Amino acid sequence: MRLTFPKSRRLYQRRDFVEVRDQGRRLAQGCVVINWLPVPEGKPWRLGIITTKALGPAVTRNLARRRIREAFRLFQGHLKSHADIVLIARSSIRKASATRVSEDVTRALRRAGLTGA
Repeated sequence: MRLTFPKSRRLYQRRDFVEVRDQGRRLAQGCVVINWLPVPEGKPWRLGIITTKALGPAVTRNLARRRIREAFRLFQGHLKSHADIVLIARSSIRKASATRVSEDVTRALRRAGLTGA
């Protein structure tokens, strides 16, 4: 299994983020909040990551994004559901280790019922 995370699997458009927020489901897990919206079977899953300026300077926000993206990249093979997924960094991510971020992302995906594991 290839563990790449191509740009075609990312959410970029504001309207996509708004649609997931307004029509999808939401839950919080540790240092992340997950919003997800199921999509038709033929459509692949896509991921969007939100880090607000409230987290701190750009360096902090970029580190949070990289940690979330890497945690998701390593766990993507366990996804069973087709969905648009938005992961939002909470302020507690500033003090969280990469391992903790990975655990929280994994738990959030499992609690959302998006995984086969």
